[in-house]
Amino acid sequence: MAEVLSVEGRLDLTAVGKLHEDLMAHSGGDVVVQMDRVTQLGTLCAQTMIAAANTARANGHSFKITNTSDRVLGQLAVMGMTPETIMKGSQ
Repeated sequence: MAEVLSVEGRLDLTAVGKLHEDLMAHSGGDVVVQMDRVTQLGTLCAQTMIAAANTARANGHSFKITNTSDRVLGQLAVMGMTPETIMKGSQ
């Protein structure tokens, strides 16, 4: 069963350290990142999630992002990304 990580608020430069810690704490299995309470997603946090997706896949686990708000979807679009591009990582 996948571990659910609920993240919230502004995922910007000030949040990247905690996001990394939280993702590492959930890195031993399948991970679902619940994004419905995120108000902003910055590039460094997106990159941190890509790295976590790569690590999960390399260890035979899945990494999923769910319930992304329209606002965060728009921010990802400006970066040329979608939740799917983050989940796929850098293959």
